[in-house]
Amino acid sequence: MIAFILPFSVAAAAALALTPIVRAIARRLGGVAHPRNDRWHAQPVALFGGVVLWCAVALAVFSFRARGAAVPQSVIVGATSMFLLGLIDDLWHLKPSTKLAAQISLGCLVVLIGPVPDWFSQPGPDAFVTILWFVGIANAFNLLDNMDGLCAGVAAIAAIAFCTIVGPDHQPAFGYAAALAGAATAFLTFNFKPASIFMGDAGSLFLGSSLAVLALQGERHTATGLLSSMAVPALIMLMPIFDTVFVTVSRKLSARRASTGGRDHTSHRLVAMGFSERQAVVICYALAAAGGASAVALGYSDLREARAATGVVLIALVLLGVQLARVKVYGGDDFKVLRDRRFTPLLLRVTYTRRIFEVLLDSCLIAVAYYLSYVIRFDRDFPEHEALLVRSFPIVLACQLLSFFFAGVYRGVWRYFSVSDVTTYLRGLLLGTLTSVMTLVYVYRFEGYSRGVFLVNLMALALLVVGSRVSFRLAADFVNRKSPTGRPVLVYGAGDGGTFVIRQLQNKPDFSYYPVGIVDDDAARQRCRILGVPVLGGLPDLPAILVNLRPEGIIVSTAKITAQRLDELERLCHESGTKLLRLHFEIEQLSPRGPGPLPELGTPAVDVASRPRRGGR
Repeated sequence: MIAFILPFSVAAAAALALTPIVRAIARRLGGVAHPRNDRWHAQPVALFGGVVLWCAVALAVFSFRARGAAVPQSVIVGATSMFLLGLIDDLWHLKPSTKLAAQISLGCLVVLIGPVPDWFSQPGPDAFVTILWFVGIANAFNLLDNMDGLCAGVAAIAAIAFCTIVGPDHQPAFGYAAALAGAATAFLTFNFKPASIFMGDAGSLFLGSSLAVLALQGERHTATGLLSSMAVPALIMLMPIFDTVFVTVSRKLSARRASTGGRDHTSHRLVAMGFSERQAVVICYALAAAGGASAVALGYSDLREARAATGVVLIALVLLGVQLARVKVYGGDDFKVLRDRRFTPLLLRVTYTRRIFEVLLDSCLIAVAYYLSYVIRFDRDFPEHEALLVRSFPIVLACQLLSFFFAGVYRGVWRYFSVSDVTTYLRGLLLGTLTSVMTLVYVYRFEGYSRGVFLVNLMALALLVVGSRVSFRLAADFVNRKSPTGRPVLVYGAGDGGTFVIRQLQNKPDFSYYPVGIVDDDAARQRCRILGVPVLGGLPDLPAILVNLRPEGIIVSTAKITAQRLDELERLCHESGTKLLRLHFEIEQLSPRGPGPLPELGTPAVDVASRPRRGGR
């Protein structure tokens, strides 16, 4: 613990002391970032926070280097050279091609200094992948620096994850990572919203290149193999990698240059979904922490649950990407390339055919749940039963997918997922479990298999499958509630009619109203919430509610309201100048020569209309 606290504290103290000085100098010399269309801030903000980060880490490095803890030369050279390149870019704005060429040259220098990870056991491919990793991660952090506090916070989380994996006794770079975490954490004091100083390219490239080289240093506690050796560093950098890939793909599919700035990053889309800037940054922190935790768990070979947890994290990231892609940020030109059919029909079909995505997602969920069920059931005896898992998985996958198909799972719409759909999913899950067991009995006589595995698998798969569908419903409802459009109104009545009115107003902005509260005379319903809208009180409380909230109107949702209460409502609305509205359910016959009367059940037509009254607006 001391080995971490010492460099962390020295770097943090240095950053806290240097930031006000550098900020004052930058403002005096005119080194500020001015607001632009592709930037998120609205006021000029001082630059050159990267100087603070580099100086703070350098001071800590010299402090613990004097105590005999040498930092690998490739880390110092790679990070410092990237810092200088970013500083030059902050001062003179290099062309993207010039900056990329310089970054590749610096990547070659890092490879020459070594050591180079043994990716493929071939010097040429190993060196090439190392250069790509160094340049890619550095630029990923550069792209991630798009909102106050985002890049510094994610870098601090990644550095702490690295320290947790390697430990102070295994890596001489441990102290450097601790110093990096301390400097980035202290810098957040001035960089978190509202930021008074930006790190600039010098800071983002310094943080990214430092972590890129650190992640490749020495031995780790991972299992052998290419996948294991690449998984841990990739999970440490999960958030910047995800953001870079997502932005690059979305810009390419929208016929935009990947090197051009814009408000289309993960954080920007989260804000467009209804989150505040602080909330969006914290969500990105959570994603970085989830990746770091998965890397830490995967770094120890005895934690087999980490593989399943990593799979869940990656699947959640895919679902997040799908949700973010639904947010329009290009003014109607999203995925222009696909609409213009510039890609192959296969890619077009896979991208726009939702059922294919559902089947692929469920296949991954089935694999994660089945693997996790074996890990939970057998624990330390897992290696003895791993062959049974591999042999039975194709049967389980086929039976479960076919059961989903026959149960009608793939006929639903996730956006409107409801409690009634849970029955369909449970039917498909039970059918899949039974057919899997019966098939294994027929093929292998169920020898060596455990019934407990399939019971755990049923519960785990139900949680994952239903959770993936519910996430889309929750995200859509959250967006509707966090981004209200139109004029505020109250809803009178908290029963089924009130629930229907609220849902219609939240889901259909064409009405130009959004509910801010509910009025109901039932004392048992008061101080409750219906679809996120609070029940504020009864009719006696309405005068005070109208004064406090000043709604545009009151929508009567119940047909059971008495004439006396309706007259009282009309009087209160007349006195306050508030519109009094009613929701009408109408079924109109469009074919007068039809065979007979319309059925009692049908799709209601919704109309919000003003009630004739004595006055008001």
